[in-house]
Amino acid sequence: MGNKSVKYFLFIIIISQSLAYSQKFSSLSDENYFADYYLNSDTLKKKVKYSKQISGLFISAGTGLSVPVSDFSNSANPSFGITGRIEYASTSIFPLVIGADVSYFTHNAPDEFKTGNLLNNFKTKILSAGLNIEYCLINILRSSFTIPFFVLDVKYNIMKREYDENRQLENIQKEENKVSIGTGIGFTMFIFDFYGKYHYMKNSSYIGFYVKTKIPVIRF
Repeated sequence: MGNKSVKYFLFIIIISQSLAYSQKFSSLSDENYFADYYLNSDTLKKKVKYSKQISGLFISAGTGLSVPVSDFSNSANPSFGITGRIEYASTSIFPLVIGADVSYFTHNAPDEFKTGNLLNNFKTKILSAGLNIEYCLINILRSSFTIPFFVLDVKYNIMKREYDENRQLENIQKEENKVSIGTGIGFTMFIFDFYGKYHYMKNSSYIGFYVKTKIPVIRF
């Protein structure tokens, strides 16, 4: 990674550690529902065995750092973006959590790329939407507030490239749609998720580092 990539990565680490530290001293007034239902594996096991099925919908919003790799890094710098997700969790399918998410990132091109192609401006905008599955690794760390998880997703990506008018670059389309497959790991801390994923998308692959906060919407 270049200097910019390293700075961005360090920024994500600092933010993650700050949030994790602050959680130890935050108010626990709203923890009962979330911890009992979503994070506390022992409670969940008891409910599955002795009680009726409990399910719920959650929404989340966050930000992330997208770091282009391989060929994509030649025409795109790392960039921050936004993410949103809705997920379904139930004692009947736990430790699986099913979700659908959307994300949006805008990548500026490196100066070397613009200079080499005699361009004043070059941006790649990516709007992604798809389905994902998280698998909570409850046997690794038994805690009401921190649980690691594995995530797998499939997304449809709408890519738009903006550059100087009246220019046409060989082998670079202005608009392109691609399907990506992503996989990664992360951990949940109270209402925050921190995770990293590798997204394979042929010559537009990238690594993402994300943080998002989730809240319960409905329980049934």
